[in-house]
Amino acid sequence: MRFLNFRNRVGYLLVFLRHRGLLYALKYLWVYLYYATDFFRGNRLFRWIGRFEHYPRMIEVETTTVCGLRCTMCEHTYWDYPPRNMTFEQFKGIVDQFPTLYWIGMTGIGSSFCNRDFLPMLEYVKARGVIVEMYDTFYELDVEKIERVVRCGVDRLIASVDGCTAEVYERIRVKSDFERVTANIRTLVETKRRLRSPFPQLSFHFIVSRENVGQIADYVDFVDELTAGEHCGILFSTLLSAFAEVQPLAVGIPPEAKADAERRARRRGVTLLWNKITREDKPPMRECTEWSQPFIFVDGSVIPCCASNEHNCRRYQIDHALGNVFEQSFREIWDGPRYRQLRRMIRAGGVPPSCVACPSYALPPKAGFAKERERNDG
Repeated sequence: MRFLNFRNRVGYLLVFLRHRGLLYALKYLWVYLYYATDFFRGNRLFRWIGRFEHYPRMIEVETTTVCGLRCTMCEHTYWDYPPRNMTFEQFKGIVDQFPTLYWIGMTGIGSSFCNRDFLPMLEYVKARGVIVEMYDTFYELDVEKIERVVRCGVDRLIASVDGCTAEVYERIRVKSDFERVTANIRTLVETKRRLRSPFPQLSFHFIVSRENVGQIADYVDFVDELTAGEHCGILFSTLLSAFAEVQPLAVGIPPEAKADAERRARRRGVTLLWNKITREDKPPMRECTEWSQPFIFVDGSVIPCCASNEHNCRRYQIDHALGNVFEQSFREIWDGPRYRQLRRMIRAGGVPPSCVACPSYALPPKAGFAKERERNDG
């Protein structure tokens, strides 16, 4: 399985080289090595080199907290946080502070296309030569939006589809429509072929819960058939956090289902990935590289990465933010005392307040947002 995934990654790199040029390909290679693999994390030399990363080359920006769905595993369903859209000018003001930006993630706790400025935002960062990646439910898309997404050159679009039948999918993605979503995915595939564009590269994200755990292996066949054999990747994740409201949904990935999914992926040539949070033996906090990929909330608050999302603890995240880009420049935040302290703690293997519930790295016993709230209350 690892060889197949490596071969497919090389294929992605060659697509970037052929269609985007050498500079783009080198950006993709840097992002992949630094963030998506253990190549840097497990090597002391490269971790030492990473200490001299003087300014982020990767960021994530949440452009909206508006969403009409009521997905059973999503913190948004249980929020009292007010819906808000980021304006184009606010977004541009953020992006313009990163002159060497390689990659941007355009997904937050909201449905991106509910923001009417979202397409102009995509077009702006693509005009700057930035690699753009985003997750989407495909519910708010239509033919016109899909055409613009393909024409502006979004690099990767990950479809958040957590079931391969309408019954299971609509039980999880409440207020969504399985037929509408799958029709939009087919339209994307057809539009890419009509415009002869390899972009956006299409992938799928499946969040495993008690509702869909029985469909893990079948999902590989479903994706391959839905996309008419277009090469796609699939990322399987467990719940980022089993916070109180979703605790009954939490479940692990059965070894036999994982093995069956991998057999089918090999047979169909599908890239299959298991999210880092599914590991039984998590790496130590000192190997974290995600702190150099800040996540910026719709209100401007800056947190070190996206991993603390989906814990239903937005107020805690804002209270322990590293700064706010609508109140000061990102450079001031990056060079400020909170960010410096966070970097020192992570390099020493400590757990900063922002990271007390990290699902990707090993944490000391009793770490978590709930425990931290108790300490603060005391």
